[in-house]
Amino acid sequence: MPNKKQWQDIIDKSWFYMKCFLAILLISTLSYFYGTFHPNQVAISKIGNNLDNYYVNKIKAMDLKEPEFTYNNDIQFIRAMHKCIDYVNFTTPKHLRVPYEMIIGQAALESGWGTSRFSTQGNNLFGIRTWKENLPHLLPVGIKKWPGWGVKVFASKCDSVKYYITMLNQHSAYKEFRELRQSFLDKNLQLDSKKLIKKLDKFSTTADYDKRVIRVIDEIRELEEKK
Repeated sequence: MPNKKQWQDIIDKSWFYMKCFLAILLISTLSYFYGTFHPNQVAISKIGNNLDNYYVNKIKAMDLKEPEFTYNNDIQFIRAMHKCIDYVNFTTPKHLRVPYEMIIGQAALESGWGTSRFSTQGNNLFGIRTWKENLPHLLPVGIKKWPGWGVKVFASKCDSVKYYITMLNQHSAYKEFRELRQSFLDKNLQLDSKKLIKKLDKFSTTADYDKRVIRVIDEIRELEEKK
């Protein structure tokens, strides 16, 4: 039969394990309530993406028609771009979308607000190249022999917007852009075009390319205030 000291040891150990149990129970309870009222943003993002994909697939099944892309001035060009981007976004999950200002800013800069030869003859708003001679393309003025690349021809201007977005989402050169975009989404922040454009340094060989696009974005904002 246990003596007094042994009984005391048993009581002490029991009390120790009881405190451990109560501590674990308290932590679990607090974690539950914290998780309920302060849910994990990554988890929310994943749930949101799954729901977004569901609706995207439903919208794709509706087979919506691509809007017309007509314009006679810069403001009309912006409006046409907005309609096109809205159309593309209907079938693009939220986490794969590119900010409006960034798309329009690059398109305006690369195509001279839709007036360049490549945009009017090839529907290419971004100067996107192809290295396959068998694909529809245009060559720069004065060059008649295939130089190893051409400017890709698209079926429509909105088609070039689709390709541009796909390129940013898949090409290895734009990995940093995707990472920064995801960091905004994880924190439930609005995408910042001026910060994101800085991650597209491989889009152009022009040293101050990001600054040029940002100037166009500022111009777009001024024009949209006048609409």
